[in-house]
Amino acid sequence: MKIVKKILIGLVALVVLAVLGVVTRFYVMLPKARAAQNLTAPNTPEAIERGRYLANHVAVCTGCHSKVDESKPGEPVVDGHLDEGRVFPEIPGFPGIIRAPNITPDKETGLGNWTDGEIVRAIREGLSKDGRVLFPMMPYKSFAASLSDADTLAIVAYLRSLPPIKNDPGRMQVNFPVSMFIRAVPAPVTQPAGDAPADVVARGNWLLTLGNCHDCHDAFNERREPIPGKELSGGTMMELPGRGKVYAANITSDQATGIGSYTDDDLLRVLNEGIGKSGRPLYGMPWWYYKGMTEQDKRALIAALRQVKPVVNAVPPSDVK
Repeated sequence: MKIVKKILIGLVALVVLAVLGVVTRFYVMLPKARAAQNLTAPNTPEAIERGRYLANHVAVCTGCHSKVDESKPGEPVVDGHLDEGRVFPEIPGFPGIIRAPNITPDKETGLGNWTDGEIVRAIREGLSKDGRVLFPMMPYKSFAASLSDADTLAIVAYLRSLPPIKNDPGRMQVNFPVSMFIRAVPAPVTQPAGDAPADVVARGNWLLTLGNCHDCHDAFNERREPIPGKELSGGTMMELPGRGKVYAANITSDQATGIGSYTDDDLLRVLNEGIGKSGRPLYGMPWWYYKGMTEQDKRALIAALRQVKPVVNAVPPSDVK
C-alpha cells in the first residue's frame, strides 16, 4: 500500500508540475513582435480623405473608439466625442471590461506621442506602443489581410488630422487565463496586402474583410474559431446590456435562412437604414457608419455576397426592446 501511495503521490506531483509548466509558459510567453517600422504618413488632403473614408465607413474604427448614442438606431457618434475612446457596458460572460483607447492626437491620453510606425503596428499587428497585446476584438488580423501600406498610412494621416480630445478611458481589462492566451494572436506583417482590387466581386470580398463582416457573421465554435464551411452563416449571440439579445444574421445566399431572397434594393436598405426585408430594425449592426460607403462599394459588397455559397442556418430573431 505504501508503494501504491507513493506512486499516486508522485503522479499527482507530476500532473501539478505539468499544469504549472503550461501556465508558466503562457504567462511568460511574449507575443511574436518586431520593433515598429520607421514610417511617415503623408500629410496630404488626398491621404487624409482616404483615411477618413476607410476609418469611418469601412473599417468602422469610429464605432468602437467613440462615445456613441446607444439609444438611437445605428448607435451614431455623439457630437464632439469622435475617437475619444469608449468604455463599453459590462457584457455577461465576457472575460473582462472592454475599453477602446483614445485615438485622437492628444499627447497625454491619445496617440500624440506615438510614431506613425507604432500606430501602423497597432492597426495590423495588434501591439500597443509599449508592446502590450491588444485584445482581438480589435480586428487586426482582418486589417493585416486587407490594408495595404498606403491605406494604413492614410488612416494614420486621418487620425493625425483629428482635433485632440483629452479623455482617458483606461486600459482594457482582460481576465486570466484569457489574458495569457491572447498573447499568441499577434504576428508581424511581413507581406502587406496589396491595393484594393478593381474587379467588382474581388473588391466586395476585400470590403467584407476590411469591414469586419466575418468577425460578426461567421459561425464559430466554443473556442471562437470559425467553423469551416459555415462562413457568414451567422448565429453568434451578443447581449446588449439592459436591452436584450441580438444574433448575427445569416448573410449567405440561402433563400430560406439567408439573404438569397433579398433584392439589391433590400440590401441597400440594410446598409443605408439598418432595416431588414421584414421591416424590422437590425439591432447591433453598425449601418450608421456603413451608409457612408460609396454607392460603388455598396454594390461591390452586394455582388460579393451573391457569390457566397448558401448555408442553411435559421438564426433566432433578436429580442431587443
